Amino acid sequence: MSFVAAAAVGVACSLLLASGGPILHARWTLLLELGVWALAWLAASVAAFRLPRRAAVVLVVGAAIAMRAVALVGTPNTSDDLYRYAWDGRVQAHGIDPYAAPPLAPELTGLRDPWLWPNAAGCAALNRPPACTRINRPAERTIYPPVAEAWFVVVHGLGGDGARDRAWQAAGMALDLATIGLLLLALRKWHRDARWVVLYALCPAAAFEFVHNGHVDGLAVALTVGAFVVALPSEGRKESASRDIAVGLLIGAAALVKLYPAVLVVAVVCLPRARPWPSLVRASGAAAALTAVAYAPHVLAVGPRVLGYLPGYLREEHYTGGGRFLLAGALGLHGAAASVLAAVALASTIGWVALRRPDAPRAAAAILVALVLVTTPVQPWYAVAAVALASIAEWPAPAAVVVAGYPYYFAVILDYRHGVGLARVCYGSALLIVIAGAVWRRLRGLDTGEVEGPAAVEAPVTGRTVPGRVDRPTAAVEVDERLEPAGRGLGGGALQHRP
Repeated sequence: MSFVAAAAVGVACSLLLASGGPILHARWTLLLELGVWALAWLAASVAAFRLPRRAAVVLVVGAAIAMRAVALVGTPNTSDDLYRYAWDGRVQAHGIDPYAAPPLAPELTGLRDPWLWPNAAGCAALNRPPACTRINRPAERTIYPPVAEAWFVVVHGLGGDGARDRAWQAAGMALDLATIGLLLLALRKWHRDARWVVLYALCPAAAFEFVHNGHVDGLAVALTVGAFVVALPSEGRKESASRDIAVGLLIGAAALVKLYPAVLVVAVVCLPRARPWPSLVRASGAAAALTAVAYAPHVLAVGPRVLGYLPGYLREEHYTGGGRFLLAGALGLHGAAASVLAAVALASTIGWVALRRPDAPRAAAAILVALVLVTTPVQPWYAVAAVALASIAEWPAPAAVVVAGYPYYFAVILDYRHGVGLARVCYGSALLIVIAGAVWRRLRGLDTGEVEGPAAVEAPVTGRTVPGRVDRPTAAVEVDERLEPAGRGLGGGALQHRP
């Protein structure tokens, strides 16, 4: 009953947020509702591990579907990115390269429709001046990479020129449900407790941002999770170079939706491979090749303008001057010094991954967590990919990083004068939670620095195969086929006997 009650609160919060007014009207009330939803998420996650495994998965998936279905109500109320997606899809459908010109370009006037370019009455209803547009930064070319642009073409093709918010939200819901399905597959292949899907499936940010607000990051998350599904061979099959290439292509495709998944290719060295570094070379080469192929037609069409608004975005967000690295700023560092500290912190995390080689999902989640805490972005949905990977890694700490981003986002949108201080408190608290969780895992003996995974390892004496840890198998192992990975819940665990 506790799970049902918590899930019901989550569904109610999803409906309440989706049907509420835009952020500039609802203001901090929306953040309060998100906070209640986050507490329901925590309660439901804990309760799920008190249920039988199969029943828990069924209930979690059912709640996740309900949560996303009600998120379709209303129009996006905390972001207008969806409207840029719609415009880019419309432009490409009419044979124009999306990087060629900004929405305000005179040559694109004929493509302006009343939905994205409302009349005076429509602008007044949006509390905007006449001749407004729903599209953000209409004077700038698009910032989105080629795979994201290809997705915009697909959704536009399905919805047509008459597609409105609901078509993009429905596409986001389809993607997000696919991600949940991929997570269940990944948990099965990695021999993890399927109940860990609750960490992502009931995450408020996933339903609210990828469905209600329609953020394209949902596609990047789906591709990233897909990489960890194909990363391991099925039972009885051997490793192959083609699998490394497939992982590289999926991570590369995710990076061609949003750039930040590119750092995850390093986690390939943590897969249970006999020769990890050649695997990394193959995966990196595949990602690089895909990038070249995806950008080639756009480069031929518009040249260096394929960068779009990316340089301007980096300046706008103060990454080029070091002002974006808020936790470094809390230490009194600014400008180049803050940039150097941020780079060192991220490089240290990547170095830890390469040297200690934790299991690959945890390595990937750790890299993304470090990236978010180092860069302290305004956009909290950038951290949702870490939650998806944390579900596979059985590691709840990244949830704190997602939660930490929302007060800062609201502070920026609502012009709260102490926004930077609020961000430092929130992201700093998330950092402390991550560190405390790591210390706790170390004390419980859950972090050994060895590669883990379900790859089959031949026992030297018995000749039988053992799913699980694959690093340095040095002694004969007697296998009890009744053993299976235990549900570690939100804590730790070991192996348990199947009744």
